[in-house]
Amino acid sequence: MFLKEFKDTLKQTGFIMAFLAVMPLVYLIDSSLYKTGVTFPEYMAGGFALLWMIAVGYLAYNMFRPEEKDNAVEYILSLPISRWKLLICKTVPRVAVLLALNLLISSLGSGYLWFYNLTGLLAFVIFSQVCGFTLGIVGRKSWIARLMLFVMTICVFIINSMQPMLISWDNSTFATSLPYILVEFSLLALILVPMYRTWDLKPVRGRELSLAKMAIVPLIVLAFPVVYLFSS
Repeated sequence: MFLKEFKDTLKQTGFIMAFLAVMPLVYLIDSSLYKTGVTFPEYMAGGFALLWMIAVGYLAYNMFRPEEKDNAVEYILSLPISRWKLLICKTVPRVAVLLALNLLISSLGSGYLWFYNLTGLLAFVIFSQVCGFTLGIVGRKSWIARLMLFVMTICVFIINSMQPMLISWDNSTFATSLPYILVEFSLLALILVPMYRTWDLKPVRGRELSLAKMAIVPLIVLAFPVVYLFSS
């Protein structure tokens, strides 16, 4: 199963990253018409950064797409493996691929895309994919689940990418990042663990209402530092 998830992850990531092929055309249009002075490597780096963020959301949202397409959700629930092992099989390949892509471009000297350090990058990637897993449990058709988990993911992105501004330090280290990370994943666990234990084939509406009740407090807590950041 792990190998299958890894193959699905590579296919989905390849689909998104294929749009990098458009960047040379964008560069030619810019250099001939607008002449902004942006170099070709800068265009490619910017395009990669944007597509990487899109890939984070795309992989999370489509985590259970193959099973839904084949009507195999019942099959997943009947597998002779623990549900926590299923969580690992679903999230680890996606986290590994996203980290590898980010570190690849970082090795060219541009730093960790969107983040001050590796800790913030890792926390955001794991959080986003676990949110995708949670969405798969509730049901991708639930607009409430999509909205709440999306807002939570955006809040975590802002928190982990702007930590030095939040804590008024020149740079964010693992020690200064750890409290934020612990809070983020504790709040996510408050949502995931109860839903995971009761995951069954009940109607989506029931799981949707359960998520809404359990996610409202974590959502407010995660939104508070973001509001503080932009209001200060």
